[in-house]
Amino acid sequence: MNLTRTMLVAAALVATSAFTAIRTAPAPHPVALDSLSTNLGAWHGAEAPGLDAATRRELAADAYVTRTYETGAAAPVGLYIAYYAQQRPNVSIHSPLHCLPGTGWEPIEVSTIDLSTDSTFQARRLLVRKNLNRAVVLYWYAIHGRNIAGEFASRFWLLRDSLLFGRSDAALVRVTAPVQSSVAAADRDADAFARALAPHVTF
Repeated sequence: MNLTRTMLVAAALVATSAFTAIRTAPAPHPVALDSLSTNLGAWHGAEAPGLDAATRRELAADAYVTRTYETGAAAPVGLYIAYYAQQRPNVSIHSPLHCLPGTGWEPIEVSTIDLSTDSTFQARRLLVRKNLNRAVVLYWYAIHGRNIAGEFASRFWLLRDSLLFGRSDAALVRVTAPVQSSVAAADRDADAFARALAPHVTF
């Protein structure tokens, strides 16, 4: 990254913090994540155990959902969505790149992939490892009708919408497919579920 780009990124991060502190307003409509269907195409979901009190305090999300979805042909896939109605200092979306290592999951591959639904958007793909376990993780940020893969890009759009509309509400959408038979099979399961899910989690 050259010096000019570094300075622009740094300026955007500082500006985002400032404007989310003084210009943002709560989302115009409450978000009820529990209204997300447990039937998404061929995928059928069930509630997963909730987060413990300490984790809830750390994440400080206004709403969240944790579920497990499966089909007869695929291994169970985990879903986590965290929604923030108003981001501000010490209350903002936590990137999986930072959170997963804190829970013992080490990213060993990081890339960006295309997901195609009614339209194509990008998601971040991680292959993570914890002891002998591995999993494929896909995640993206849902920001005012956009699905955005990168941390810097999400901050740019939050800054723009904060300046124009006084809004900093956004959600993190994360899909986790455990590696059982192979990484390729976990990739297929995560991709298939993410494409079934994406049209239902626009904010």
